[in-house]
Amino acid sequence: MHRNGFTIIELVIILMLLSIVAVVIAPKMLGVSSTNAGAFADKLRADTRYAQTLAMTRNQRYRVYVNTAPAPAPNGYAVVYDTSSAKNWSSFGYVQDTVNGGNLSITLGSGQYTGITITSPAAGYVEFNSFGTPAVGGGFSFVGGIGTITINASAAATVTIADQTGAVN
Repeated sequence: MHRNGFTIIELVIILMLLSIVAVVIAPKMLGVSSTNAGAFADKLRADTRYAQTLAMTRNQRYRVYVNTAPAPAPNGYAVVYDTSSAKNWSSFGYVQDTVNGGNLSITLGSGQYTGITITSPAAGYVEFNSFGTPAVGGGFSFVGGIGTITINASAAATVTIADQTGAVN
């Protein structure tokens, strides 16, 4: 007896093998930088929320500088607080990185952050006051009540901050 075609079991096995190959290869086809951009966006959101939390719990202003001093220029960010007695940002201190130790200052474009870029807010920073809201005139422009930091020029990810509440998404 001569058969033409495949049995259902043979087709199911082929589909399972193709699925496994797709799961393994698909992330590589998407590109490491787009995957890293998403992970970096999560880190930037967490660090921005951390600055907001510190501002509320320590009753002082905190800033997240992006691409401007004291952040790594031209591509990075740093979380700092005002140490000047006049509270005019003439001097500042770095927030300590609770995970890796040292200053909470991230340099992009090398290592795990290769291929990642970030757009700066209008004045180069986002400032939170002691209520956890972005300070009025804090250097961040809000369009429709939302401020946005874009990661990678292709807008692979964004970090948004609400005007009145300071909610970071």
